[in-house]
Amino acid sequence: MKLTIEHVLELIEVLPTNKVFDYVSGGDSKAKLISVDKQNLKVDIVRVNADETEKNASMTTDILITLSNSIKENIPFKFDNVLNGSGNVRSTMEAIFAHTSEFYSCKIGRVKHLIWVPRIPHEIGKIVDYDLIKDKMTEILKNETEFSNQPLQIIFYGAPGTGKSHEIKEKTKGKSVIRTTFHPDSDYSTFVGAYKPTMEDAETMVVPVVVNNGISLQEKGIFIEKRIVYKFIMQAFLKAYLGAWKKYADRKSDEVEPQFLVIEEINRGNCAQIFGDLFQLLDRNDEHFSEYPIESDTDLQKEIERAFKEHKNYKLEHDIEVEDIIEDYTSNYDSTLSEDIQHGRVLLLPPNLYIWATMNTSDQSLFPIDSAFKRRWEWVYQPIDTAKETWYVKVGENHYSWTAFLNKVNDELLTDETAEDKHLGFYFCKATEKKAGTETKPNVITAETFVGKVLFYLWNDVFKVYGIPSSIGSSKDWPYRKFYQTNGEVDKEKVAKLMTQLKIDTDAAEELQPEEE
Repeated sequence: MKLTIEHVLELIEVLPTNKVFDYVSGGDSKAKLISVDKQNLKVDIVRVNADETEKNASMTTDILITLSNSIKENIPFKFDNVLNGSGNVRSTMEAIFAHTSEFYSCKIGRVKHLIWVPRIPHEIGKIVDYDLIKDKMTEILKNETEFSNQPLQIIFYGAPGTGKSHEIKEKTKGKSVIRTTFHPDSDYSTFVGAYKPTMEDAETMVVPVVVNNGISLQEKGIFIEKRIVYKFIMQAFLKAYLGAWKKYADRKSDEVEPQFLVIEEINRGNCAQIFGDLFQLLDRNDEHFSEYPIESDTDLQKEIERAFKEHKNYKLEHDIEVEDIIEDYTSNYDSTLSEDIQHGRVLLLPPNLYIWATMNTSDQSLFPIDSAFKRRWEWVYQPIDTAKETWYVKVGENHYSWTAFLNKVNDELLTDETAEDKHLGFYFCKATEKKAGTETKPNVITAETFVGKVLFYLWNDVFKVYGIPSSIGSSKDWPYRKFYQTNGEVDKEKVAKLMTQLKIDTDAAEELQPEEE
């Protein structure tokens, strides 16, 4: 589980305001929560000294971003290390976190730390020692294998740029992944495989040609030439299917290495046409095998049998053994289920084959997914996190907060419920430049990218349907073409004027400042 800035604000929001909280390390100073501003991503808190004087210790957007990006589940941390410093202000922030329901106090050596344990929440307003739940947490982790709690078939869905593909990439890091992308021309053959023409070297017997004077024009022998032949070409599904069964059959323990088939943009293709009868395999039984095996056609059967016998990537070292996983199975070939699978006569998904997909909700009208297909998947919503990092939009010499722009667009401009799927995710476009004195990786979106991707999307996909919001102005005053000069270059003055109209300040993101001890 990843900690988000929104979740941090939700945890703090339920704490009582204007009440003092003890420091984790003790002492006379206390922390007091004043307010939580979810709109501007800020928490107002003060340090209450022994003489009852108060000093501001508020958490800015930058601090909240740093904390949410740095804190990991079940890993102890120290506020001083995360925020790269020490002092009473950081101890005040630490005290607020410690009194929320998901943070515990723990001691490493002689130093007290915090640890985030979202799966075992405690009563708010108290500092609870991790030792009280340590054994319970150890047992939970012990009973969990790496993917035992992960659904076999998931569709990650949400607005464009919310990090759906990145989420899958992180979860499958270091594992075997076969990736494909659906599109309007995708069909069963491009998903599973089919015979296709391909070029191969072919041997041709050379016959000498003798002219009437007895001279041979060429010598007898073998000539190698390129010829077009038809071969079965495997596609993503078949590669993942064969890979999963090989991992299952050749496993060295009860733990089976997972095989992932990742489908990007699943709703951009006609799923009924692409999956065909494979749709039946998506029903899994209690052991996570397909509940209903299906017959394979002759071409596919031959290719599976050949691959298990001789393909360099899929040749089995051990026979498949899966008897009794399908109740009352009867073979049409006077054989066992294991033999039918290994010879390619029937198709059955093994329990280590994970099929995960992504879907942009803004593209849901391309190919509607029917309810029978939908209910065979787990659906995981990817929320919009507008404060994943500190990025800027550079217009001329000015840098505007990307987070502030996203919040303005998503929360104020796109207020109609029917436009929710048109919201912008943080990674809707890429940062390609670096702001001087900040990140070592790119954190600046150029004006050209901003106009060509972000504004083009808003004006052509959103405002064309719902109209330009009154907070911007009329369509007469703000036609998209006005963002470009006649020479084709971006009109940066016009872009800056838009930012001013939206009340996006320059250099809005605050940076951590040295603290007064």
